[in-house]
Amino acid sequence: MKTSSWVGLLVALMTALACGRSERPSQTAAAADTAKPWRKPGDQIDSILPMPEYLRRFRQGMTEPVRLEGGATSREGLARLFLAALAARDSAAIGRLLISRAEFAWLVFPQHIYSEPPYELDPRIFWMQLGAESTKGFQRVLQQLGSHVLGFRDLRCQRDTLQLRPGPAALWSSCRVSYRNGTKVETHRLFGSMVERDGRVKLLTVSNDF
Repeated sequence: MKTSSWVGLLVALMTALACGRSERPSQTAAAADTAKPWRKPGDQIDSILPMPEYLRRFRQGMTEPVRLEGGATSREGLARLFLAALAARDSAAIGRLLISRAEFAWLVFPQHIYSEPPYELDPRIFWMQLGAESTKGFQRVLQQLGSHVLGFRDLRCQRDTLQLRPGPAALWSSCRVSYRNGTKVETHRLFGSMVERDGRVKLLTVSNDF
């Protein structure tokens, strides 16, 4: 097991969570907001800020990317790389398949429905939630399939036109991978949505069925 790589991924995810916290005191939600279901009791809400200011704060200190880096050139290729990294317990390789914070800030979130009314979710809160899903999901999938003999067979996803508005990026959700696990053939949701843009594909999260 590549322990240093796994620790590095966890550190990166926890850093992302830490960086997502509000920069000044803000109002605390006392109860779940049914109009904005991602908000939960305890979420930090700073609703007086316009979206351009949310984005400015979220992007502060990062360099704007012009394209997705790493990942794969196809959805099937990304699934193959993910399985290979799992079999090798190579957490660093899995980390390279995930959307980076800068890529999310410039290439994904501005096209997401959460960036516009009536949602207008602070991208830092959204990024924190994605990071928490990936941290939990990575531990579970590594425990279930790490070091197994895995072979890709098929990938089925659905184009998600509800979350992303028309634009350069496409979102593929409900992805289920069929693969050989030793002598058995299994089908599971091994990761979350895929983001496809300009001929590159990366994972939005590592949330899964396990």
